[in-house]
Amino acid sequence: MEFRKFRGTDKYLTSSALESAVNCALALERPLLVRGEPGTGKTQLAEAIASGLGPPPARRTASTSTTRSSASTTRASATAT
Repeated sequence: MEFRKFRGTDKYLTSSALESAVNCALALERPLLVRGEPGTGKTQLAEAIASGLGPPPARRTASTSTTRSSASTTRASATAT
């Protein structure tokens, strides 16, 4: 199975260890926990990953066809009974 690999961007330089961590999370389809003090670039990393990989492939499932209003109506009627 082929997956998209993150290699940094022209505005965000990475180390091989950081690329490996991001690519491992991508391959396993698992979240990547990024910790650090304020101002260390966590948000910049997330933006660089999003920019470097581009938009995800579109995926439609039956559950995505439920609208927010119909979900709240169902919830309201369930609590009323």
